[in-house]
Amino acid sequence: MLGLKYHISRFIRSESATATMEFVIVFPIILILFIAVFETAMILTRQVMLERALDRTVRFLRITPNIVATDQQIAANVCQNTLVIPNCDEILVLDLRPIDQINYDLPDEQELCVNRNTSVRPANTFDYGRSGAENQLMLIRACAVVDRILPISGFGLNLTRDDSGGLHMTSATVFVNEPN
Repeated sequence: MLGLKYHISRFIRSESATATMEFVIVFPIILILFIAVFETAMILTRQVMLERALDRTVRFLRITPNIVATDQQIAANVCQNTLVIPNCDEILVLDLRPIDQINYDLPDEQELCVNRNTSVRPANTFDYGRSGAENQLMLIRACAVVDRILPISGFGLNLTRDDSGGLHMTSATVFVNEPN
């Protein structure tokens, strides 16, 4: 009995392998933080690239004279300009509508994205504006639902999540229908 107490007290007082114990305790925490920061950076990169792609597409629409583009062509152009959103052609949703210049009613920002578990698409319009209308304000919005790598990542970001855990990335810009 005395020998067992001696060995236990000697084990507790021993300072060998303390660096290993500290490493075992601290390393998983640092690794999780590193991965969470990396994925948050990837989410923010995807968001910035979506906004950049939408801005480039709208710039192309504004500069090109007498262009008639469909929503599929505009979506393809947005997806061509961003390569960091996986399956962009399948998950991108566009909304183009004129803005009423009397009271400037804008749609709710959460209206565009839908839960990807449902097959219902939102009732968004793709309205090119009134023909012959000069200087008409147009709002174009793009939305994509992307997955996270880890469930803990992106916890500090103010992004909408759906029931499947997907993050809703939205971008919007306003441009003017110029006269021909």
